[in-house]
Amino acid sequence: YLPDRSADESIEFIKSAQADGNRPFFLCWWNYSVHYPFQAPADLIAKYEKRKGPGIENPTYAAMIEGMDASIGKLLKAISAQGLDKNTIVIFTSDNGPFAANVKPLRGEKGYLYEGGIRVPMIVRWPGHIKPGSRTAAPVITMDIHATILAATNLKSHSTNTADGISLLPLLEHGADLKRNSICFHYPNYAFHKGNRMASAIRSGDHKLLWFYDDDSVELYNLANDISESQNLADKNPERTRRMLEELQLWLKESQASRPQMSE
Repeated sequence: YLPDRSADESIEFIKSAQADGNRPFFLCWWNYSVHYPFQAPADLIAKYEKRKGPGIENPTYAAMIEGMDASIGKLLKAISAQGLDKNTIVIFTSDNGPFAANVKPLRGEKGYLYEGGIRVPMIVRWPGHIKPGSRTAAPVITMDIHATILAATNLKSHSTNTADGISLLPLLEHGADLKRNSICFHYPNYAFHKGNRMASAIRSGDHKLLWFYDDDSVELYNLANDISESQNLADKNPERTRRMLEELQLWLKESQASRPQMSE
């Protein structure tokens, strides 16, 4: 089963680093679950077949979640067995929201810039630096992981291609506010399901603006009291809409983002 196999490969990689004089290591492990094709060990599928009902409509999908959890647990136990758990940063997250799964009350799914497509789990463990069980609602973005790891290891990047990311250490270690005004998203193409609209988005505080390329329309939401993005506030808040759209357009220009072109 691929999650088990990849966990075993990851463990062997860590062991090899330790065998080579306790060499520091970086491991990026894509578990493959939960993702198409939907496959899981027969005993786990049978377990959730017995529980099929509200919340477990697809026993194979549920079995994949447990399989993923077990494979991650195997890796964490191996890290502890190597005596590395106190000095290893573990970050668990996802690259996008799910498809064909219940994300209520969020709107959209994988491929959309609504919250169902971009609001994902993130858990960080670093004993002695991050308080266990602490939580934050501060919005962060995947590019922050690179900057955070560099800061934690006192390394400097030789790349100029990660300017959007900032270190999360002040937030993780001390609960400090992040020093940036906005985060931006850009998805100027169709997802595999072709159900989304090409768009860019910007999140500033509790407000989020989406700019759609098919008809040049904008939508504005206050995520603090409308997590489902059901009330478009663009017409009621023209000044905020204008300001956020200008900031988004400036970011697109500065980052030299590719834009879809309308055909004649």
